[in-house]
Amino acid sequence: MAKSASTYRGHSIERVGHGKKTLFQTIINEKEWSSTTEKLVRAGIDTWIDQGVEPEDI
Repeated sequence: MAKSASTYRGHSIERVGHGKKTLFQTIINEKEWSSTTEKLVRAGIDTWIDQGVEPEDI
């Protein structure tokens, strides 16, 4: 599996896998969050930083 990482607002977002099996993962408030699109992971990070609320399971 291919693994690459990027940073968004101080949080590392890792891309795991490729094709239809790609997942984007990050750690928010000591919990691992993942989604099939990077956009949803970034939205979860925004929710945590801007509103102080843990995002719902993605």
